[in-house]
Amino acid sequence: MHIEHKGFYYALLAVLFSSGMSLFVKLGSSATVGVLVFARFALGVPIFLWVIRTQKLKLSWKEVPKNLTRSFAGIANLYAFYYALHSLPLVNAITLASTAPLFLPLMYLVWSKILVSKRRFFAAGLGFLGVLVILRPATSEFLVIGSLLALLSGFFRAVAIFNVRSLAKTEKTETILSYYFFIGAAVSFFPIWFDYEPIQSASQWTDVLFAGVMALGYQYTFTKACAMVPATKVSSINYLAVVIGGLLGWWVFGEVPDIWVLVGALLIVAGAMIALFDRAPPKHLSQ
Repeated sequence: MHIEHKGFYYALLAVLFSSGMSLFVKLGSSATVGVLVFARFALGVPIFLWVIRTQKLKLSWKEVPKNLTRSFAGIANLYAFYYALHSLPLVNAITLASTAPLFLPLMYLVWSKILVSKRRFFAAGLGFLGVLVILRPATSEFLVIGSLLALLSGFFRAVAIFNVRSLAKTEKTETILSYYFFIGAAVSFFPIWFDYEPIQSASQWTDVLFAGVMALGYQYTFTKACAMVPATKVSSINYLAVVIGGLLGWWVFGEVPDIWVLVGALLIVAGAMIALFDRAPPKHLSQ
């Protein structure tokens, strides 16, 4: 199987895991965001300790600095997205948090001096128009803040994708994830002391556990996909989560998106699809 085709399969699995994670985070919204984020990383720590031992991976303090940007971007993405899930309908939060493809062309231009095609920039513009439609003046300040946090989550997700793609050129998926989960567990341990509230029921524990399991599956399949497929294409495939999120929001929570959310989502997804099927090669500005 061609490596890019295999990468697409991993990206599709990542969409399913991401949608499941979003659902259980929202179901477990009675637990604090700090607890949900820490649980995600804490669940992965013993697993990756086992992976390091069985695969004889070599981790070094010298390699930590180059993993920090990716790790902090991923952690910031989680906090912003989980807070957004607490305050927005599921499809709104997923749609706005899935805007990573809109930010990536600018990141490649600024950080790597790589210019993508005009079609890719048009796709980004179309997507941002969809964002503006969803972010139209709202009656609730709570919804406005939640929407901005979801959009911020999309930006940090783009930073993480950009860095994962770079790290994957020299490091194995398991190595990248080991650094990420160890750094994430250490960083997210301290905030829980500021917003910790005891988990009262078995159903809450179940939601937190399943959110962590889904997140672990997402992180593995997503990182594998980034190692095999260009970052803009991986993030574009993630827009399938918008459809799944809309269906889950309707089925589980009875959420019916209004016409403006639907129009905005269609514009964002259309932009992503244009970017996905754009075959024009990027150009280095030095050329």
